[in-house]
Amino acid sequence: MAHPAVLRQAQALGLMGLLPFFAFATLAWLPEDAVVGHVGAAQLAQRALVAYAAVILSFLGAVHWGVALATPTATPQLARSFLMWGVVPPLLGWLALLMMFLGLAPWLVLSFLIADLLLVRMMDGALFRHRPTRTEGYLDLRTRLTAGATLALAIALAATI
Repeated sequence: MAHPAVLRQAQALGLMGLLPFFAFATLAWLPEDAVVGHVGAAQLAQRALVAYAAVILSFLGAVHWGVALATPTATPQLARSFLMWGVVPPLLGWLALLMMFLGLAPWLVLSFLIADLLLVRMMDGALFRHRPTRTEGYLDLRTRLTAGATLALAIALAATI
C-alpha cells in the first residue's frame, strides 16, 4: 500500500495534470478569426490537446513497465502481459498524432483519443486485478483522472462539430 502522503501527492499531481486538458479544451472554442501567428487559435488548441493526450498515453504505458520491473513476485506470464500492454498506449498516442498530422478531421482524432483513454483504463483494471501486491487507491485515481481527461476531450470534440 502506498504511504498516504505519496497517494495525496499523486492525487494532487494528477489533478494538476488535468489543467492542460481543460485549458486546451476551453481554447478550442475560440472564434475562427482568433489567430496565433498564421494559425487559428482554436486549431492550435486542438493540436496542443492531441499532443498532450498522446504524451499522457505514453506515461500510462510506462506505468505498466514499472509494475512489471518492480514486482519480482509476478509470474513470467503476468510480467509479460504488463510489458506487452505497456507499449500499446504510446502506440495509440502516436497514431492519434499521425492522424492529426495527416489532416484527419479533428472530431475523429479527439473521438479516437477518448476511446484510447477508456480502453487504457479498462485494461488497467483487468491487469491490476492480477497483480500480486496491492495498489490501494491507484485504480480509483486512474478512474477519476480518466473521467476528467475524457470530459475535456469531449468538450473540445463538441467545439469541432
